[in-house]
Amino acid sequence: MLDALRTTVITPMVERWLVGSDASWRTLPVPSGPPVANSEGPDPDRVLLFGSGIAMGYGMKSHDLALAGQLARQVSDLTGRGVQVDVVTGENLTVDNALKNLTVSRLRELDVIVTTPGTLEKLLLMPLPIWRARIEYLLDHFAVNAPASLRVVFVAVPEMSKVVRMPRLLGWVADRSARALNTVLEASCAARPYTEFIPFRPTERSGRDGTGRTYQHWASLIAPRVALALDEHQKVSH
Repeated sequence: MLDALRTTVITPMVERWLVGSDASWRTLPVPSGPPVANSEGPDPDRVLLFGSGIAMGYGMKSHDLALAGQLARQVSDLTGRGVQVDVVTGENLTVDNALKNLTVSRLRELDVIVTTPGTLEKLLLMPLPIWRARIEYLLDHFAVNAPASLRVVFVAVPEMSKVVRMPRLLGWVADRSARALNTVLEASCAARPYTEFIPFRPTERSGRDGTGRTYQHWASLIAPRVALALDEHQKVSH
């Protein structure tokens, strides 16, 4: 029943909104230039911002102005160290494509990975068993290939109506789906010592209503936990 509803009603409705609505993120520019943001300071930490959704930087001209740059500066203020945030994002970034950027050698270069999953999954009502399998597959990759000191931070899937204006019914469906996905994501992270789930409940929208201040606010919800993860990495690696 749910599969039929997803195929015949929800998915077409989402696609029409994405293509035709002025509020759709597909109408917004994304950052150009190098996929990296830096905050100067001693003994710089290496962070990878990886995923879709809020990491994409919709509406901003550069990653320095978007989430990556805001996160770099706020984390640096908290740790007193420099921060380099590399960015690997894509609207339809699959797990398999993601793993191509998470090779053993690449993982050894990093201190913390900040992951922002779930943009289209929550809109298209991905079945929870499929979502759980994808998350577990990714977590298993870290367990096998990453050094013990690496910390992986998963940012909660935001309720879509809180980050972009959308029709009431579609927003209700997407928000309900996001909450279900987060229940699975939080439980999977809790079972792994190197992984942390960060709640993410924004109060400012992006898109045409948003500005660099929006990304500054979003980063403030994430940066304290990232800074703690970096301090834990420092303790384990030294």
